Amino acid sequence: MSIERDVFDGLDVTFRPVDVRSTNELIEKLDGVDAVIDRVLNAPYTAEVVTALDCDIIARCGIGVDKIDLDAAAEQGTYVVNVPSYCEEEVSEHALLLVLALERNLIGYDADLKRGRWEKGVGSMPIHRLGTRTLGLVGFGTIARLVAEKAQALGMDVVATDPYVDADEMEDHGVEKRSFDAVVETADTVSVHAPLTEETQDTFDADIFARMKSDAYFVNVARGGLVVESDLREALQNGDIAGAALDVFREEPADRYDGPSPTFESEFRELENVILTPHIAWYSVEASDEKRRTAARDVRRVLEGENPQNAVNEPSGLR
Repeated sequence: MSIERDVFDGLDVTFRPVDVRSTNELIEKLDGVDAVIDRVLNAPYTAEVVTALDCDIIARCGIGVDKIDLDAAAEQGTYVVNVPSYCEEEVSEHALLLVLALERNLIGYDADLKRGRWEKGVGSMPIHRLGTRTLGLVGFGTIARLVAEKAQALGMDVVATDPYVDADEMEDHGVEKRSFDAVVETADTVSVHAPLTEETQDTFDADIFARMKSDAYFVNVARGGLVVESDLREALQNGDIAGAALDVFREEPADRYDGPSPTFESEFRELENVILTPHIAWYSVEASDEKRRTAARDVRRVLEGENPQNAVNEPSGLR
């Protein structure tokens, strides 16, 4: 709590650290608070929760707010804020790390050597020069643009699709705009950087994976809900695509900062052509400190009667 205590220095604030795993616990353990800083978002802030809390501000210590009922909060007069840019460099680096690990068969070689097998797989496992490969980005926000910049520095050709970004803007970043279908069907690696919305839910299903190149890779560092995981698993098993790397999943264990690590159950665990990381693309020491400090500063602004800098809703009944 040292970062938060530093931000609130000089303000009469009482901290109530709680470990919350369910909607009922949100209502029970946060009863009577004026503000919430949620560092892990283990339980959704439904309309019922927002109404019961009736607080001034809910600060999401991260980017995604899909688990918070923004309309209910606005009607209640509760600000919802996030930290929109704290981990852009980290996520772009992690995405490119996964792309390179797939392209160079890093995990396969590592596994073989640890089993005592000196297996290069030359010919049977074709690896191509990065300068001959096309990276396809689904979504072209800030993180995707950083991925493009880093991939281009390694010689990769980058194409992208985003209904909200025009071709001229992409061209300014050296990226060719293509339709979603064209990106999926022509890219050697498809990397997802889209938000999770009603429109994008389950975008990547059996039909999409069947249309990808059989030697293509799939990378997701965005949101698990964008993918029908059973369809991806089947595509990997059937050889519809060559491999995948996932940092996010539809169902994820509750985060814990102390105590034993939670168990991870997934249908991807037994597949050798998949790289899995525990929703950690955002992390660096610097990013962790920045998101906590930024969220706390917005809470302080609201408690002092000011407007927050990173509001994602517009409260209609401010106190």
